[in-house]
Amino acid sequence: MNATPVVCLGLAAVLLLGGCKIEKTVVSNAGQSATSVFINDSSFDPDAMVASDWDAKVLPDLRAKAGAYDAVATAIAADPDAAGARFGYREKQGGSPWIYAATVTGTVVAANTESRAATIDVKTDGGRTVQLQIGPVVRGTAIRDSLASRPFGSFKNQVDYAQFGKALNAKANATALAKLPRDKLLGARVEALGVFSAPAGGAPPLVTPVSITAEPKA
Repeated sequence: MNATPVVCLGLAAVLLLGGCKIEKTVVSNAGQSATSVFINDSSFDPDAMVASDWDAKVLPDLRAKAGAYDAVATAIAADPDAAGARFGYREKQGGSPWIYAATVTGTVVAANTESRAATIDVKTDGGRTVQLQIGPVVRGTAIRDSLASRPFGSFKNQVDYAQFGKALNAKANATALAKLPRDKLLGARVEALGVFSAPAGGAPPLVTPVSITAEPKA
């Protein structure tokens, strides 16, 4: 008699009693995607981790690494790796991009506030254009991927790592982005601290702010 079904049923019962659940997640690596199954321990609280880290680690670390965007962009154009070592961070994994930290100071020249993934285009004082996410939906994982203090290897599995990234985006929206005056953005002076990866082809980068202020045009 094959005992495998009994073993599987027993494992499922243990997981349910222990407060765990089985989750699927899509894992991308070097352009290849696969679906992996993880046993996700429901005791992990990404919101509590973010609340503990935000003022103590996230903001101080990014402030320490950031340069003025125009200087960072010049450094990236000259040598992306040298710029990353000075202004950014990346996981030591093949294909991981540098995530750069920068302060953005300039004037809003366009605002897309109809989408829930709203953005503003800012012309910096140095004449470059950048696009800033202003939520409430924050795309990507740039904040998570900029943090040397919480690398992937410090998490139990990719489910926890993904939840941490979502919690960071939600924190940025709640503490900074949601406070912007949406109806008075065009022409406003903006100061922001954010993170981004260098886009291909010289397109404006998509910057995810962790702090931002806007002074409406007089």
